[in-house]
Amino acid sequence: MKVNVVTHNLSNKSGEGFVVFSSIEMLKERNVDFVVSTFSKPRENYDLPVRYYLPFNFSRFDRYQRLLVWLSARKIRSDIYLNFTGIPIPLSSRGIHIIYGGASPFEVTKYSRSLFWKLYRFPFKIALRFLRNETNKAKFVANSFYSANTWKQLYGIEAKVIYPPVDVEDFFRAFHESGGKYILTIARIERGKFLERTIQLSHEVGIPAVIVGYLSDTKYYKELISLKSKLNANISFVLNASKEELIQVMKDACCYFHPTQGEHFGIPVVESMAAGLVPVVPKESGAAEIIPEFTYSTLEEAESKVKEAYIKHSSKSYEMKEIASKFSKARFKEEFWQYIINIYNNNKK
Repeated sequence: MKVNVVTHNLSNKSGEGFVVFSSIEMLKERNVDFVVSTFSKPRENYDLPVRYYLPFNFSRFDRYQRLLVWLSARKIRSDIYLNFTGIPIPLSSRGIHIIYGGASPFEVTKYSRSLFWKLYRFPFKIALRFLRNETNKAKFVANSFYSANTWKQLYGIEAKVIYPPVDVEDFFRAFHESGGKYILTIARIERGKFLERTIQLSHEVGIPAVIVGYLSDTKYYKELISLKSKLNANISFVLNASKEELIQVMKDACCYFHPTQGEHFGIPVVESMAAGLVPVVPKESGAAEIIPEFTYSTLEEAESKVKEAYIKHSSKSYEMKEIASKFSKARFKEEFWQYIINIYNNNKK
């Protein structure tokens, strides 16, 4: 068996990247021959067999890179294509095509209300129309029921749901059942994460906040700093933190706030729960499946839920930890491998 791991941008700086690297680890543990296809050259050397289309790193236009990675993936004949872009690029004619990922990034509310996102998404949506045929051939594995339902609306397909892996064992080390000084948000520093909501919420509820994330968009970061100054909000940023640094920050948090509406899952939500924190998450997101009682639709609702999460930290901490334990990396690797091998064996019959 030869597997082609298709990912538009090979990086371990995000939740999606953690899924990709966990899957690569799964293949290594089972001595599977594999190669990784990306659109551009990875920023870092991961000592992996990587094939790319652009001979330099390119980080812009994330959604379009998910289409263009086809240019490198199609050149490598494989038994199985494990596609982590979430996009049905045409690979089924070359081998078994398994797509793992989240909801289409343009079929959620956050992209339908902004003129900027409408203009950005228009060519992408046109391109998706030409990929309809692939949706009837590929196998879809969704990272949440939210994603599965969105794919069903978009493509008319039924997806298998396998929740993504989370390094809960590491984040158990940050567990605390009471106390905490600030609201915690974890996300890449980029416009689509809507981190201004964390700043606004912290200002309104009067509780300091810490935003931890990989700096992806410097211009947006400067806008956040400007908003912080304008509101005189008590906000701290921890950029490009290591896992150990993140764990230390978690130890002093009182609750978690997830500002990204329409996100298909949200691995940091589970990471925070492993630390005993009560997360407040958008109703329109995959994370709402995990903790439905602490969801919000408006910022005003979020303020009320954050106050509740702050109060209930001590009484809910062990419950949060117990829920988080169900999302381990070992569980993901076993569940995903069984799905892959069943598809492979059935295809040989």
